[in-house]
Amino acid sequence: MLSACTVNAAPVGISRRVSDRANTTTQSRSRVMRGGRLRGAVSLPRRRTPASNVARAAFGEIERARGQDYASAAEVFVEAFFLRKGGAADVITKSELAYLNGAQKRDMVGRYNKRGLCAMYVIRDDDTGKVVGCVGADVQTFKGTVPVKRATDATKGEVADRPVIANLATAPAARRRGLAKKLMARIEEECKEWGFEEAVLVVEANNSKARSLYSKLGYKAIGGEPDTPNIVIDRETGKVVNGAVKTVFMRKSLKEGAGGVLENIDVTKLVGVGAAVAAAAKFALGSQ
Repeated sequence: MLSACTVNAAPVGISRRVSDRANTTTQSRSRVMRGGRLRGAVSLPRRRTPASNVARAAFGEIERARGQDYASAAEVFVEAFFLRKGGAADVITKSELAYLNGAQKRDMVGRYNKRGLCAMYVIRDDDTGKVVGCVGADVQTFKGTVPVKRATDATKGEVADRPVIANLATAPAARRRGLAKKLMARIEEECKEWGFEEAVLVVEANNSKARSLYSKLGYKAIGGEPDTPNIVIDRETGKVVNGAVKTVFMRKSLKEGAGGVLENIDVTKLVGVGAAVAAAAKFALGSQ
């Protein structure tokens, strides 16, 4: 699933089986509900939830996920990535929320709790032991910037295995504490330990907070898809349905030294800054 943290990203990829419910085969984007709260919708506190009831507590060290961590991490991610945007918390039903939490947990377990190059890290609240932050990475095969399973003959680029960082999320009460940056630093180290000199991630195009965070951490956009498959919450029915989202593919070089720094420079931003500086200089000269 795409990454989140409300500052999120998440590998997109969870889909709902047609056999789950007849009306979940809708292949459309979520619709904006006209009116108030959907009857039977989940009522969530705006500032604190069971998954993030940690006040200003101290947090432990970053650790590998184990056992029940996956269920707790799934709740944190769902709250951050799905429920805190577009009024989804006002329309999703309790049964659908339970389904969504379960689907996210299964995705995390299947992606990160297996043999091979994969890992998930969590941070817990020292007092409650609850997971308040998470991030994962696994290795996927791409053709250029598109997963091989969705690539076509027209897709450009070489076929290669790449470490994909996803499911970055922090609980509301644990935000603005630097946890997201710490989690990203640890998972990037994991990718380097696997022998890779890069890390990639996929983020929703309209998730400006996440894109800003990743840019500050050295990631730059190098591609994307207009309709990446992902599950969404239908704003009229409160159901979890199959849909599609526009995504941006971002990459960061993990090379040490100047080489890595140069690779991570976003030339398009430099051009913009240069143009602004030139315009300012021209204005200053003209006003003399």
